[in-house]
Amino acid sequence: MFRVAVICLALSFSLLHAETDVEEDDIDIEDESELRSKFEKFKVQYKKDYDQAEEEKRFQIFVENLKTAKRMQEQDRGTAIYGITKFSDMSDEEFGAFYLNPMISNNNGTWPEEAHWTESSGRLTNLSVPDRFNWKKMGAVTKVKDQRRCGCCWAFGAVANIESMWYIKTKQLKELSEQELVDCDTLDKGCKGGYPYNAFNSIVQLGGMMRSKDYRYKGRMNVCTFKPSEVIAKIQTYRNIRPHEEEMTAWLAQKGPIVVTMNAGAMKGYRRGISRPDAVECNPSILDHVVMIVGYGVVRGHPYWIIKNSWGADWGEEGYFRLYRGERACGINRFPVTAIV
Repeated sequence: MFRVAVICLALSFSLLHAETDVEEDDIDIEDESELRSKFEKFKVQYKKDYDQAEEEKRFQIFVENLKTAKRMQEQDRGTAIYGITKFSDMSDEEFGAFYLNPMISNNNGTWPEEAHWTESSGRLTNLSVPDRFNWKKMGAVTKVKDQRRCGCCWAFGAVANIESMWYIKTKQLKELSEQELVDCDTLDKGCKGGYPYNAFNSIVQLGGMMRSKDYRYKGRMNVCTFKPSEVIAKIQTYRNIRPHEEEMTAWLAQKGPIVVTMNAGAMKGYRRGISRPDAVECNPSILDHVVMIVGYGVVRGHPYWIIKNSWGADWGEEGYFRLYRGERACGINRFPVTAIV
């Protein structure tokens, strides 16, 4: 009887989810009353409260974001669903400043030479891999975290990578401190952006990483209070990985998760599914966000990456994002890197 109840509950949830998809994703953007209704529901869901002047401003931004989501939906060649997200009341400028990486986006044409892969780094010789692989299912990935209104995705990506690589080596999954990097990494700019390889260099210079509960995340830059005596994880160095998705796939399956820098143009209005935007909607030359690839797979002919983000579990697929794999979507292949523990 319990089994029947569970099945019925699962079926009910599936049907409800399908109905919600139609309601949320098939919005008439010319119908102001419908838009106002959706905006009210959005405010309740995400606990938004504005004064009268701010409310109208946020509503207009909300409408523009829905128009962008509709365009993305029409042009996407994958299975992704775009629509209302926790960022739907934020302008592109605000979103870029708070949730992306200003330091990288302002210097796309002048990436430091140190970030590039070179022949001296070597390459994998065995590229044979299973059809699907997911480090999260193997217990090697910590929970999804939330950087909040601080452009330090670079710190979250680097720390997530070290957490996973430390687990793969020691079988101990520890939550490490992003705030340590925000405060103590002098090579980067805290909430104003940074590079993951700088983060790795800084961790080597500092002597390791503290636990997140001992150096708590504040979402803003503070005075460095790093304590060498409380280090619980260390890295030796980092390694750039060849910028080819076939080799990235092999590295992921054989070695561990990978930090990547990408264009987040498809992510603001992303809800779920496999995103496959074209180069116009997601220019691979314009990079502005750092994330970590934890796995890959294929469904109904769509190969994809499984990407751990740092915008909380109330975004995307419980904090994750799937992106089409094999055509260098959103510049995902340009600067893959990993810590060496």
